[in-house]
Amino acid sequence: MLNRSRMQQVFRYLILGAAFLLAACTDQPWNDPYPAAEFRENVLYAAFPARPKHLDPAQSYSSNEIVFTGQIYEPPLQYHYLERPYRLIPLTAEAVPQPRYLDREERELPPDAPADQIAYSVYEIRIKPGIYYQPHPAFARTAEGRFLYHVLGPDDLKDVYTLADFPQTGTRELVAADYVFQIKRLADPRIHSPILGLMSEYIVGLKELADTLQQAYADLRRAEPDARFLDLTRFDLVGVELVDRYTYRIKVYGRYPQLLYWLAMPFFAPVPPEADRFYSQPGMAERNLTLDWYPVGTGPFMLTVNNPNRQMVLERNPNFHGESYPSEGEEGDAERGLLADAGKPLPFIDKAVYSLEQESIPYWNKFLQGYYDSSAIGADSFDQAIRIGSQGEMALTEAMEAKGIKLETAVMATTMYLGFNMLDPVVGGYSERARKLRQAISIAIDY
Repeated sequence: MLNRSRMQQVFRYLILGAAFLLAACTDQPWNDPYPAAEFRENVLYAAFPARPKHLDPAQSYSSNEIVFTGQIYEPPLQYHYLERPYRLIPLTAEAVPQPRYLDREERELPPDAPADQIAYSVYEIRIKPGIYYQPHPAFARTAEGRFLYHVLGPDDLKDVYTLADFPQTGTRELVAADYVFQIKRLADPRIHSPILGLMSEYIVGLKELADTLQQAYADLRRAEPDARFLDLTRFDLVGVELVDRYTYRIKVYGRYPQLLYWLAMPFFAPVPPEADRFYSQPGMAERNLTLDWYPVGTGPFMLTVNNPNRQMVLERNPNFHGESYPSEGEEGDAERGLLADAGKPLPFIDKAVYSLEQESIPYWNKFLQGYYDSSAIGADSFDQAIRIGSQGEMALTEAMEAKGIKLETAVMATTMYLGFNMLDPVVGGYSERARKLRQAISIAIDY
């Protein structure tokens, strides 16, 4: 006969055994690092190596930031997902705009006019109607139509630490004026947009607007030292014209076909003035409630958790207007399965969870343990992951294939250079001998 303590011990073992049996009856791996409740959810688990510095589209210019901004903001154009060479296609625009050319008297020129005759190029962009922003407190209104959170005092922000602490949200339709507003933000002296210098050479009136805003802020600060908000909608930008609710024009100096490629970047994505007004209130920046921290967009995802020292979470935007997976690609895409989802609605996932992972070795090891759905192959893990065939072809090792891992390769644009130390006694200095030696080395090492 078993005593009481022995019976309790056996009972515990039986419970543990039953738990293992129940786990074995499901298709969830027994060593899945995530809770069972998340197993049925459509979630992507990934990592980011460094915290994004900027999520404001007027400032963001880094590859680790586009992972987030590219899912949230929607500029007028985008690149076809499969076609190579890369081809621009509409995103929120109804079509890829074609420029009209004008001479110095602003008379229209034919499309094949010589470049030296073209004083201006005009791009007219018409966006699609029926696109709405993600739910956001900046759009929340009272029953009378007044903005709910645009005049907040210290007491209103007492218990606010994240965007989720605002109980009410709203939305509105995307309009052409939002694109005009964002281009004006490039000239905002508070933002220090990295492309202002370049764009000022092309967008008519942008440099003058930057000077005007600099003076306007100086005047505002003299009148109100703590003032943070300046209504950019009150200032005109000569080279960017609002035509109607869904149409705007950009006027640039000379012939500048590169503008189309800029229109596929977050710099030219829309920003609603309501968000600028909402985030400019006193007390917001101290709580990291800024456009740089919590973007506002019309894209397929919205940033719901921003803890860049640990985790960032993108969740499906319930107001997303919808898009379909492409049905055309380049030769061989169908055989590789890249067209198996042709025509299906996007996005395919409901959530993307990104965890901070600064070192490549822990990142790789966690990928092998199932913490992440993808991983780059670093130098330390190359031999473990890749085998090279007799003809130099690369493939996964058998151990990786046995785990069900697939190898995806991509070509990335890279700039490499060789520099000389001008203080070096051999190759440095400004003598004729040193200059000739550097030239000889540059010729011998031919990239």
